[in-house]
This record gives sequence, structure tokens and C-alpha cells, in this order.
Amino acid sequence: MSGSLWSKKRKVLHHYNRLAGIYDSLYGEEQKSKIESILKLLNFGCKDMVLDAGCGTGLLIEYIAVRVNHLVGVDLAGESLKIAIERSRRLGVKRKVSLLRADVDHLPFRDTVFDKIFALTLLQNVPEPCETLREMLRVTKSNSQVAVTGLKKHFTEENFSRLIRRIGREYVFAETEEPHDIIAVVKADKVKNKYRQKEGIER
Repeated sequence: MSGSLWSKKRKVLHHYNRLAGIYDSLYGEEQKSKIESILKLLNFGCKDMVLDAGCGTGLLIEYIAVRVNHLVGVDLAGESLKIAIERSRRLGVKRKVSLLRADVDHLPFRDTVFDKIFALTLLQNVPEPCETLREMLRVTKSNSQVAVTGLKKHFTEENFSRLIRRIGREYVFAETEEPHDIIAVVKADKVKNKYRQKEGIER
């Protein structure tokens, strides 16, 4: 990884480590609003494997851990992960949740593992959003769903649509009154992604 890319990640990492203890107080209601809007578009099965990419303090645990086979959360911010781990303990779902310190651009999983992926409040915090989405597509199953949000001050609806079309042609924007984010659920298209790589098309 180049120095400039890691410099941005390090800045984001320090920011979220500093905020970890007060993050839920500052942004918890906003995050829960996003999750609730997304859940209206998803159907979960008891065998589903779900990835929360950039899981932060683990708010998603409260909503889906008991509904799926297993929820895996990854984040670089160790202080946020500590809170997520405590949340899983408090809710009595520790056996259904795995929380790992890992980079979303280099996920420590084999290909085609997950039935659903959440990437909430993530893309504006990574150096190369296209590469991050491509890595998430690698670990998801074909035709599975990827829930993605983008901060409106970083993305217009047009360029956000262009970005998420890189992982799937079919997507829907969530109906929400959330003023800060664009929220979409994308149907993963692994065939399209392989074609783009083979033909050398810009990602």
C-alpha cells in the first residue's frame, strides 16, 4: 500500500478511535435510521452469513445477530471494536458474532463466503472506494445483496450510482428521511465484475 493511501487510513483510524466512547451518543440514532431503512429491503435466512464491513461500535449486531447464522464485523479501529465486543456480550449473542481487526481493502476471507454485506458510513472513509467495493464483491456470493451508504457531501446521487454499478447492475435506493446519506442495496453481479477485469475495463 502506498504511503498516501495508508496516510488517509491512519487518519480515519485515529479519528474513530478517539470517538469510540461517544460515537453512539453522537451518531447512534442516525446510524440506526440507516439500518432500519435498509432492513426494509432485505430478507434474511437463518443460514445467512453476513459481513459488516467497517462495523464500528457494532450497532448492526442489535438488529440481525439473532436472525442469521453468523455476523462477522471488521474494522481497523480497535477502540470501536472493544465496544462492539461488549455489545455482543451484553446482548447474549457472542457465539453468533465474530469481530476482527482487519482492513476492508484486504479482507481475510476466501472468495464467495457471504450472503449479505453491509458497508455503512464506509466509502467516504477509504482511499479508493472502487477497490473497496471490488474486494467486498470478491467475498460475497453471486446475486447476494450489498447495502451501501454514501455521505451526500462526498457523493452526488449520480456519481454514487456510477460507483455502485461497478458491483451490480440491479440496485434500489432506500426510502428514507435520513438527510445526510444516500442509501442503496445492490444485487452483486460477479459475472459482470469478472468480465470487466478480463477486458481491462476501468473499474
